[in-house]
Amino acid sequence: MEDSPISSLGYLTVYSDQKDAWRMFATDVLGMSAESNDRGDLLLRMDDQVARFIISAPPAGGYSSEAKHPVVVGWECPGQPEWQRAAQALERAGVAVSPLPEREWYTEAFSCVDPSGTQCELFYGATVDPATHFVSPTGVSFVTGKQGLGHVTIGTPKCRESAEFYHEILGFQIRETKIGGPERGWRWAFLSPNSREHSVAVIDTGAVERLLHVLVEVSDLDSVGRAMDKCVDGHAPMSVSLGRHWNDEMVSFYVRTPSGFDIEYGHGGRSVDFGQWSRRAQGGSGAVSLWGHRVVRSDGTLGPQIGGGH
Repeated sequence: MEDSPISSLGYLTVYSDQKDAWRMFATDVLGMSAESNDRGDLLLRMDDQVARFIISAPPAGGYSSEAKHPVVVGWECPGQPEWQRAAQALERAGVAVSPLPEREWYTEAFSCVDPSGTQCELFYGATVDPATHFVSPTGVSFVTGKQGLGHVTIGTPKCRESAEFYHEILGFQIRETKIGGPERGWRWAFLSPNSREHSVAVIDTGAVERLLHVLVEVSDLDSVGRAMDKCVDGHAPMSVSLGRHWNDEMVSFYVRTPSGFDIEYGHGGRSVDFGQWSRRAQGGSGAVSLWGHRVVRSDGTLGPQIGGGH
């Protein structure tokens, strides 16, 4: 299998009419900076790139007929040759691709829809502005660079088909899977095209099809604690308590966004060597965390650890 034509998770577009809530959430809790463009999009910045999250008004004509979520996942290609190779691979596999209009956060891009119903945009030439160096309003530093924005976790009844889309067509490396039951069904899969332990996870959620969470990583544990304190003080609803995942070793908590999906806010995720990795399959408990990561109930009490039922 060729190396992936994709280098990393580049950006996320969220269709929402709650831009004021998103601005407050992103700047006050997450520590991103925010600007609005001439079209009224809210551009959230984490580094030299001019937009890592784009909050846009819902499209007048509705979403793509195949897309199931009000979110678009932007995958970055290193350059035009890789971008063209990705388009050719998708078309050979029977996946429709559509050119996209010019936007200020990329050079060229096209869209497609993965088996989970998630609209993807593949692009190259991310727009950067190092001259106006990113300064976080809360003093945090995000871990991006070659590992990209972070990761996305998608819930879908088409777990295997989604994993095969990213692995067989786009060349992502499968890092871990859980396959079980008499039908040998795929319960979840974690994949990445780079050294971030995973850039996308697909989880079998039965009939539910939606974006579950997006990881953003910060460079120190104190920044995680301070953001968690903001949630405890009522600035945003914490949905999952502090904990540590066993696969990427991330220490993190989860906070609910104004759009209903979660942000996993973490530190200390491990990097892996693409060439030395051996695919793993989980058995036993099925738990996704070494400790913590318990559901925060509406009354503030803690429930079960996430992931144990998959």
